[in-house]
Amino acid sequence: MLLGCATAMLGCSDDSGSSTNGAAGTSNGGTGAAAGGSASAGTASSAGTAGSVSGGAGGSTGTMGGAGASGSAGANAGSGGAAGSAGAAGNGGSGGSGGAPEPTADYQLYGRWDLTHAGKAITVNSGSHITVSFNGTGISAKFDTSGNTGVAPTVSFRIDDGDLLEKEIAPTLELAKGLTAAEHHVLLFVRGMSEFDARWTPPLVSSTTFLGFDVAGGALVAKPRPKLTKIEFLGDSITEGVAVHDKGPDGQNTPNWRCDGARNYASLTAQKLGYEWRQVGFGRQGLTVGGNGGVPKAQETFNFFYAGVARDAWQADIVVINQGTNGKTFAPLYNDFLGIVRTGYPNAKIVALRPLVGAFGTEIQAQVSARKAAGDNKIFFVDTDGWTVPGDFTDGVHPNQDGSVKISEKLAAALQALPN
Repeated sequence: MLLGCATAMLGCSDDSGSSTNGAAGTSNGGTGAAAGGSASAGTASSAGTAGSVSGGAGGSTGTMGGAGASGSAGANAGSGGAAGSAGAAGNGGSGGSGGAPEPTADYQLYGRWDLTHAGKAITVNSGSHITVSFNGTGISAKFDTSGNTGVAPTVSFRIDDGDLLEKEIAPTLELAKGLTAAEHHVLLFVRGMSEFDARWTPPLVSSTTFLGFDVAGGALVAKPRPKLTKIEFLGDSITEGVAVHDKGPDGQNTPNWRCDGARNYASLTAQKLGYEWRQVGFGRQGLTVGGNGGVPKAQETFNFFYAGVARDAWQADIVVINQGTNGKTFAPLYNDFLGIVRTGYPNAKIVALRPLVGAFGTEIQAQVSARKAAGDNKIFFVDTDGWTVPGDFTDGVHPNQDGSVKISEKLAAALQALPN
């Protein structure tokens, strides 16, 4: 199941618990004003004749506007309808049901996106993606490419139920034209970037900066964000999607084309399960070695999108850790890393994979068993032994397309089998 769909520049939602570019959120009793739009405050309710009091009228959601956003959840009571008059003439009155509609956004961002720069969404992670719906005959995506002084990042995208297409990004990248004038849906992936260019400490070279969409013959259609199980994949180049392909579709042999975060095991697993997902992988990274492009060790990067930008409030329901292919002196550091992830996601199921190449499998299983014995009942070890054969790899380490499909099928089944 592919993720469901959801301006212009930059009216979006990323479900991190904070608004994009500072818009006020929708409350249960009334609606806060979105930046660039307007909304009425909730109407305070009177004491009912039988003493029941509603939480205030829901109010309108407000238009998104050019810099608008869906906003955070807002205060529970809403403006103007905090608790009603408590039903002075009746028997105490009920608190009311709130009645605010599901917040909508012109498009939805999935993955680790930095939204701290007005009008921009920045990611250094392949596999990050965007869903959007529009009424019109064509659509283009807009990017800031001024920092991409190395090879250009690639994207892949699907219009409605069409094939997955691939291009290098450009300031204005046409995704579709000449469509029937109707509602259409787009899934846009950050496909691949060079793992060797600067991707952690600004100025970033290997990053994708998204600005918004332009629609031909119509407009974007705001949609609510689907409520799905949330999963995050933490790993190295294998999770990044490095070398899924030996070459690009037209014979390109540069890393931006050989990498494919849309078709690697993490993306395929999440799509197979119908989950919302984030995938965080950096080539060469481990617990004892930093990644290419100036990326620090895994335990030093978990709580950041990139240098100076802290991880947001998004919470995973499941975390899959695929670390161990790179580095040495592993066991104590792996236990520390599990602790860091547990602190970040206190209620998530943590799934520690035996690395596909088999490295440190025994040590990882032992660390998981120790934490489980200490009282963590939401941590699991998944043995990947036998999941692949030599022909499933591009170079002996990185799964190719067929290998990625095979791994995703095995992993999806393992995740479905986890106890609740």
